[in-house]
Amino acid sequence: MAAALPQSDYKRVSRNGKAVREPTGLEPSKKAIPWDQRAILFDRAAGVPQINPAVATSAAAFVNIALSKVAPGHVRTEAFKISSRGGLSTVARTGASAVMFLHFKKELIEAARRANNAIVNVIANENWAELKILVSYERYQEVNGLAVLREEIEAENAGVVIPPSQCMYI
Repeated sequence: MAAALPQSDYKRVSRNGKAVREPTGLEPSKKAIPWDQRAILFDRAAGVPQINPAVATSAAAFVNIALSKVAPGHVRTEAFKISSRGGLSTVARTGASAVMFLHFKKELIEAARRANNAIVNVIANENWAELKILVSYERYQEVNGLAVLREEIEAENAGVVIPPSQCMYI
């Protein structure tokens, strides 16, 4: 009777006998990835001046150069954009998702900081659900009324986070 090999000694092979590579999460997607799952946002330090377009262009170049050294060929960015609030964002090229970029977070931040020292973090885009609720206006008509409403909703619903700027009267 032959002794069984430990699990770590087994290799996965294909039908033709070649070793099968384990998935890394960085393989190009064969399906179209929606724009919102490809969006990447660069957080900047609070109170810094607005970014100018030349800095955004150089940040794109620095990031793609850094990615070319550590990431597969399909993990690259398109042109960087500046939001009305001064935030820097980009979209992953077709075949790559924002989650793939987070494998190289350290390299992304270091490269983007070469263009602008105010960049402190890189995150994937988040999708937010829209919720309309009917509440008594008198209770929340004070100056900080919406902040109180936001705190009450978050306190009564575990795991719910409402960004301060997203509560508004309709």
